[in-house]
Amino acid sequence: MARMLMLLSPPRSFSSLVSTMIGQHPEIYGFPELHIMMRDTVGEALKWERNCERFLGPPGLLRTLAELVYGGQTAENVLEAANFLEDNANTRSEDIINLVMDRATEVTGAKYCLEKSPSVTFLPPAMERIRRAWPDAMYIHVTRHPVNLKKSMDEYIRELTRLSDVEKDVRLRNSMTMWPVTQRNILDFCSTLAPGQYLRIRGEDVLSDASNVMRQVAEWLGLRTDDAAIAAMLRPEESPYAVLGPVNAAFGNDPKFIDSPKFRPGKPRLGRLDDFFATEDGTRLDAPRQAYLRQLANCLGYQ
Repeated sequence: MARMLMLLSPPRSFSSLVSTMIGQHPEIYGFPELHIMMRDTVGEALKWERNCERFLGPPGLLRTLAELVYGGQTAENVLEAANFLEDNANTRSEDIINLVMDRATEVTGAKYCLEKSPSVTFLPPAMERIRRAWPDAMYIHVTRHPVNLKKSMDEYIRELTRLSDVEKDVRLRNSMTMWPVTQRNILDFCSTLAPGQYLRIRGEDVLSDASNVMRQVAEWLGLRTDDAAIAAMLRPEESPYAVLGPVNAAFGNDPKFIDSPKFRPGKPRLGRLDDFFATEDGTRLDAPRQAYLRQLANCLGYQ
C-alpha cells in the first residue's frame, strides 16, 4: 500500500490548489477532502457530515469510492458508495481510507496517497487519530498570510446561504481567531513528529515559484524530480477531482478551485498586520492577542 501523505492547513489557505498540484505527481495519488478522520468510526463521521447538511456523507469520500471502487464518478456509483458507508457504520474510519489507498495503489502504482481535510486542524484529537492510524505518514503544512486568509474567509462566510445575517455577523467578527488557533494546533502537532517527517511551505510561494516548490516537495519525498514530473504537478486541472462531481456529490474541493482549477502563477500581494490592527476588527483584539498573532505570523514568515 502507498504511504500516507497528509496536508495540514486551515480552510482558505490554497489547500485545494496546492494539494491537487502535489497529487498530480506521477508517483502520488491525490484524494479530495475525505473528511472521515474527524471521528473514530464511519457512523460517527456520517453523523458529523449530516449536521453540516451533507446527508449522503463527505462528497470527496463518495467521489473517491465511486472513482476507485465502483467504476467511475456517476450519481449511481455515488449512491453505491453511500450505501457502502451506511453498511459499514461500525467500521473504523482509517479502514475506509486504507481501502481507497489500496485501490489507488493497485490502479496507479502510487507510492504516496495525499489527503487534505482542513477541518482536522481544528481538532487536535483528529490529528492524533491520523498519527495512530499511519505512524509513518508524512505531513505538509501549508500556510497563508493571516490577513489574506481572513479576507478570503469573510468572502466565504458572506456566501453561506444556510446562515442567518446574525450568524454571519458573529462569524465575520471572529473570523481572524481561526488562523492562530489552527496554526498553533498544527505547530504543536508537528513539533512531536520525527525529523524529516514534516515540511512547511507557504501557499504564496507556490503561486510565485511553483516549479521550485514542487521540486522541493518531490525531493523531500524521495520521488522523481525530472522536468516531466514537475510539469505534471503544474496541471492540477487534470485531476479527476478538479471538476464538479455528480449532482449528489458535486464538490470535495473548494468550489472556487473547481470552478477554475488551472494553475495561474503570480506574486500575490500580502496583507499587513499593522493595517489590520488599525481596522475595527483588529481593534477588537486586545494588546496580548495582537502580540500573539504577530509573533505567530512572524514565526511563519509573515509581517
